[in-house]
Amino acid sequence: LSSTTGNKKLFYINLSNLPFSFDIREVVANSIGKKMLHFARQGEFKKHPVVMVIDEAHQFLNKTVSNDFESFKLEAFDYIAKEGRKYGLFLCITTQRPRDIPSGTLSQVGTFIVHRLINQKDKEIILNALPTSNKDIINYLSELGQGEVIISSTDIKIPLLLKVNEPIISPDSVTPVFTEYVKENQHIELENDERLLKI
Repeated sequence: LSSTTGNKKLFYINLSNLPFSFDIREVVANSIGKKMLHFARQGEFKKHPVVMVIDEAHQFLNKTVSNDFESFKLEAFDYIAKEGRKYGLFLCITTQRPRDIPSGTLSQVGTFIVHRLINQKDKEIILNALPTSNKDIINYLSELGQGEVIISSTDIKIPLLLKVNEPIISPDSVTPVFTEYVKENQHIELENDERLLKI
């Protein structure tokens, strides 16, 4: 962060090894967000703006932790969404559950890239949050194919329907095919059935 070389850098923090118990993931993510906001308010990012990307944002935003005496709302990313831009700190969030993102955070988003959505509540939230939208677009969200997205932005007069190119390195995200598993293990099931008949 303190580098003045101007080279583009990516700093990746993986929280997958942190347990879900005691809200540890949420607290750690919120602490990182608070520290970044502190740096931003100190003017660290004025000359070299920073974009924070929060993957699976529904796990970290709109959360409250509590002890035996009181509750604490984890609001660091909400504050970053509301005031980070003027300090050079920008926020990009990705989620499969828009309904779990605070409305205050969504209202600060200037650009939406929306993939296929089926849940009606998710679609309604996106309809209310998009800078430019209409009900026809929202109804079309459940019809989007693999790699198709709708982009809506304050800088675009009408939302765009685009097809995203496949990545050079394909992610391992294919859903397992159960029929292949059944074919491979059919003989085991038949043997088990024969044993049951004998019993």
